[in-house]
Order: sequence, then C-alpha cells, then structure tokens
Amino acid sequence: MISAEEFNNLPPHVQAQLALEKGHYLHHRIKGWCKIDLYWLFDFYVELWFLYDLKTIGLVRALTNNASLEPYLETIKLKVKT
Repeated sequence: MISAEEFNNLPPHVQAQLALEKGHYLHHRIKGWCKIDLYWLFDFYVELWFLYDLKTIGLVRALTNNASLEPYLETIKLKVKT
C-alpha cells in the first residue's frame, strides 16, 4: 500500500494502471471536454481525467485534501476524513 503523496510521484502510466486495476470506481463528472472518473484506491481518492475521445487519459491525480472532493459531494455521499 502507498500513500497519496507517493502515488502522485509515480509516472502517470503507472498511476493510471494502479487506479484501473486496484481502485474501486465510484462516480464520474464532466468538466469541459473531460470525463473525470473518481476511484477509491487504498485509503485515498483518485481522479482519472479522460479526454473527449474517452480513451485517452490526460491527467491522473490522488486527491490530497477535502476541497478536491467538493465537485462530487452534491451527487454522491463520500466519507471525508476530518
């Protein structure tokens, strides 16, 4: 198991592979030309930003603060650490 900070220091292709293979899909949202999938991985949340073709991943990041979860809180119930 790794921390969110360690995850964010991994190469993007390794981050995406970990999220897709070991993460648990929770929800998605749309922002501009991106579909953003939210995953629960180990003990933190991860976003995968898919570009408009829905095949290309443009960004992977572990969410390291509660403010990053704000866009999801209106549509799903998440356990947010305080």
